[in-house]
Amino acid sequence: MKIKMAGIDYQKAPVQVRERFSMTASMVERALRESRQTEGVTGCVIISTCNRTEYWISGEEDAFEGLDAVALLCKEKELEVSDYTEYFTKREGREAVHYLMELSCGLKSQIFGDDQIITQVKRAVDAAREQGALDSVLETLFRTAITGAKKVKSRVLLTNVDRSVASAMGELLEREKIPVSGKRCLVIGNGEIGRLAAAELVRAGGEVFMTLRQYKAKEAVIPAGCRVIDYSGRYEALSQMDLVVSATVSPHYTLSAERTAQYLKDGKKTFIDLAIPRDIEPEIKDMPGVRLFDMDSFDLLKSEGDLRQTALADEILRKYELEYEQWYEFRQYVPVVKKISKLAGEDTAARLKKQLKQYSLKREEQEMVSQAIAQAAARVVAKLCYGLREEMEPQEWGPCLEGLLRSAKELK
Repeated sequence: MKIKMAGIDYQKAPVQVRERFSMTASMVERALRESRQTEGVTGCVIISTCNRTEYWISGEEDAFEGLDAVALLCKEKELEVSDYTEYFTKREGREAVHYLMELSCGLKSQIFGDDQIITQVKRAVDAAREQGALDSVLETLFRTAITGAKKVKSRVLLTNVDRSVASAMGELLEREKIPVSGKRCLVIGNGEIGRLAAAELVRAGGEVFMTLRQYKAKEAVIPAGCRVIDYSGRYEALSQMDLVVSATVSPHYTLSAERTAQYLKDGKKTFIDLAIPRDIEPEIKDMPGVRLFDMDSFDLLKSEGDLRQTALADEILRKYELEYEQWYEFRQYVPVVKKISKLAGEDTAARLKKQLKQYSLKREEQEMVSQAIAQAAARVVAKLCYGLREEMEPQEWGPCLEGLLRSAKELK
């Protein structure tokens, strides 16, 4: 399989390295457009989440063999490959396919069984499609992986358990014995993660405030139980808060150490940074009475990665891996199937031509009906041919289809 991926995630790279490869939506769009100009690449998908950046490519030409997905991603980020090689994981072919299957249902997430990853994978595919960077190889692979992930979620991983980053934040606070009930909490950011975090703090009994930029006020969705303060007043609000969570997609710090120090008063404060790249300047952790957690703090919650559930999930996913492998191998025979089905459709329409003349149809109407018959017959025959993938061994596909093609040519 001519499929390659290069990924950097929490397993090998600390947050300060991961954030250098983090990509905004506009960065992803640009990279996808540029991938179309790379010799040997016919398809590209980029997954960029709070804990990983992955560059997926596929190709057909010989030039594809010499491509290094790590080098392509580093080039896009204008970083030296040699400085980051140790942090990357590269996969190809069937190994990459198996990994994507597990990734899509949360088995590779920092929060085991993460429910948000399916949506993130879908968005990555949609972005690639919109930029014209998606070929049939990656389109089918990602669609199959998403379908398999949904099946795993319905049969193995408990769907009534919220495994999002926000719920993991709640577990972290509980483990660290940091009270929320009755405490004043500030959430910086009104995106999906920010809203989930705010809702989690409301459920825990916190008095929650959420920042909002004025120009976004009309389109914003505010979780029930939250009050709003303007984003520009976030520093002034710090002195009144016990807990501060930041979850934006800003490329700059939402809280700098210098300005934060001006508004901190005596007393313990907890800061939680749910962003990649980080929102809260790391030096804030050195201030008196401050505790700062970032995405790497969730590593301690990984013990819930149930090996039994993983084994059950892999058993389900194997079916989808085989389905994709069969599709991939059968692609070379698609032109033959098209020829067989076209000939069969034309022959069926020709055989019914005399019968059509018995009806009081205009010539144009007869032609339309004849075309519809040919198309319908072609689709039926094509479906039967594609069914060979499941009923025969791969080595038998070629001889069988060639025999059918010879027979189809002799129909007339």
